[in-house]
Amino acid sequence: MGRVKEQLIEEQMAMAHLTNQMGDDDYQYQEWLESDEFVEYVNGEIDSSRPRYSESDIMSATRYASQQITIPPSEVGKEVYDMLFSEKIEEYLTCKTF
Repeated sequence: MGRVKEQLIEEQMAMAHLTNQMGDDDYQYQEWLESDEFVEYVNGEIDSSRPRYSESDIMSATRYASQQITIPPSEVGKEVYDMLFSEKIEEYLTCKTF
């Protein structure tokens, strides 16, 4: 009977430890929610979900790329032409952000 009682006491102590740890985790989480770091984290997440360029920027970049490339796709092949087109779009958008 002593062994059963000892095992029950150990289990109760383990449960108490887990309960205290969970309470501590909840407290730390609540503190983080009220901290400046949390505000910075949320603002960063919002910024990362925002489009970098407007639809107008993309349309202008596409027009720019189309006007800048004077070689027909048949001369250089689709793969090279696509690469040139992408580079011109990136060039336009990079200049737009500075």
